[in-house]
Amino acid sequence: MVCKIFIQFNSMIIIFIIPDFGGSTFRVISIKLQSNEDPIIKSKTFEMDNRMKSVPGHELFDHLATCVANSMENDFLGSESEAIPLGFTFSFPMEQSSLSCGSLIRWTKGFENANVVGKNVAELLNASLAKNQTTRNVYVAALANDTAGTLVAGCIHYQRCECGVILGTGSNAAYVEQITNVPSMKGSLDEQVVINIEWGNFGEYGHLKDIQTEYDLEVDSTSSNPGKALFEKMISGMYIGEIVRLVLKKCCESGDFLVGNVSELLVKPNTFDGAVVSNCIRSDDEISSLFPGCTPSDMSLVREVCSAVSDRAAKLAAAGLYAVWLKRGKGDFTAAIDGSVFIKHVTFASVMRKTLQEMGCTVKLEIASDGSGLGSALIAAMAPKP
Repeated sequence: MVCKIFIQFNSMIIIFIIPDFGGSTFRVISIKLQSNEDPIIKSKTFEMDNRMKSVPGHELFDHLATCVANSMENDFLGSESEAIPLGFTFSFPMEQSSLSCGSLIRWTKGFENANVVGKNVAELLNASLAKNQTTRNVYVAALANDTAGTLVAGCIHYQRCECGVILGTGSNAAYVEQITNVPSMKGSLDEQVVINIEWGNFGEYGHLKDIQTEYDLEVDSTSSNPGKALFEKMISGMYIGEIVRLVLKKCCESGDFLVGNVSELLVKPNTFDGAVVSNCIRSDDEISSLFPGCTPSDMSLVREVCSAVSDRAAKLAAAGLYAVWLKRGKGDFTAAIDGSVFIKHVTFASVMRKTLQEMGCTVKLEIASDGSGLGSALIAAMAPKP
């Protein structure tokens, strides 16, 4: 996806609602932007249960509108008659034709809601917002992928921020490119565009087959989108826990873990997530709570497996960023990164930085916490009023 953006601020006060729809949760962020002052940010998070991943599309967007309504605070957002712009962070592959128009290419992260693929997701959310009494004056002013939002937010805090990366439930990256290097667009030599890489889809043409393990293949074959998002399934928080579970399950079956007694925790799919993997590396208490009665040898095995899967994920993420660095001519720049895996995992960020250093890559990694939400607000600030 290619989205051409420009940023310009003036002295006006701007209030936005930023729904961040990325996978395991749905965050609604209210942001008040004013020049020469720090943004005022209020946020509420709603868990996205598995049932919502398969309901008809209109029910999903009605649910998102309800979450927006439940988050609105009138004293912060103004009068009922005032139109309120919404910057919709939509973290799924889409074909974006304008600032507020983007069609879903395909679902990822376990979602499979009908009648959404090929549709303009901004229109779908607008229709649901209009039906809700509380949100009838809210409209989608801008539609942005979370990586583009993170990139734009990073530009506020860091010099030469030219890449945005998400390493959380899913994974993706966006970077700044000269428009003359994009055959599908026309522009002057000094114009730039943001390229949404959708790097989670890398590997769909066999480029990862030499490094995929039997566990990667099983994760893929039992997913809701077999053969798709293969790179994401090796590095993101939604999948690294499942890889760990499969490895430990095989160790049990071979008698190398828990004396061959397969724990119920290892039988049920998707019982591990990225947070559990990190906690097992950090603390033996986490391991003993998951596997009561485990021996010191068992604990060592769990730590080793969690570390191996995590380190591989971090090194692959570093390889993706290294490719961006090569594409940009090996120049120095900053990558703003958001997502629970990079920010909260006990070793992920340090392994990623070390790997880039070993490869001679000069990209600087910086955290952009809640970057996707703030970035979407900045993008919405550019949008013309209806």
